Amino acid sequence: MIYTLQFQLKTSNDVIVPPFTSKLSRTLFLSFSPTYSKIIESKEPHKPLRITVIKDQGKPLYSTGKSKIVLKAENTYTFTVNTLLEDVVKEVVKTESVDKEIYNTKFHVELENIIVKEEFKVKDARFYKIHFKTPTLLQPPRPSIKRKANRYVLFPYVPLLFYSIVSHWNRYMNSKIVGVTGTKTLYYFREVNYRIRPLTAYYGNIPNKGFVGWVLFELKAKKGSKLRENIRRLLDYANYFGIGKSRNIGFGEVEVTFLE
Repeated sequence: MIYTLQFQLKTSNDVIVPPFTSKLSRTLFLSFSPTYSKIIESKEPHKPLRITVIKDQGKPLYSTGKSKIVLKAENTYTFTVNTLLEDVVKEVVKTESVDKEIYNTKFHVELENIIVKEEFKVKDARFYKIHFKTPTLLQPPRPSIKRKANRYVLFPYVPLLFYSIVSHWNRYMNSKIVGVTGTKTLYYFREVNYRIRPLTAYYGNIPNKGFVGWVLFELKAKKGSKLRENIRRLLDYANYFGIGKSRNIGFGEVEVTFLE
């Protein structure tokens, strides 16, 4: 079961915020959930909670280093938290709203809505479009060698795409999924069009090079087959927990839609 917590945010005056704005949403959410502070301290690679960047009318706000992110006092902004933890939801419901002063500015944040998701499976269709809304840091499995530097792939290669999603799924879901990271999926889930570009975003002073854009895939696996059903489950799951490294802090946010 996934809980989606939607928040509204206003500032008392115009303010410059961190270049990757989930740094702000994460700081503000700490006032709603003491449990979240324990999640931050955990070294577990797949967290049961994801916080998005700040959004302006649905548009993710982050900087590529060329400009500063300024929140305007007259605007209302949003961010979303997806979590598997009911305790976090209870803490948020109990708190409801928070007033916090940081960056010499007063922020008012309040819970706008809660959505509960119990079953995962996108509608059965021939084509699926994955929109990579924030930089996606897609990694291959790490080799067992010393001094291994981070390796990111700048295109959503299908086996790595599903490796990333299923690793998170199998960490928390009772029904485990196997057989979606090999050549069979590569042949049955095919990219037919795309508009992808590499992009570097900064979290603090650290550059993170990933990709944004969209890819249109055709699902050719037989209807009713186990592979087709698992692909549909994982595509839906990605809508809530994203794809790639650092998804829990807002990287790799995706939107998966189907085309008739």
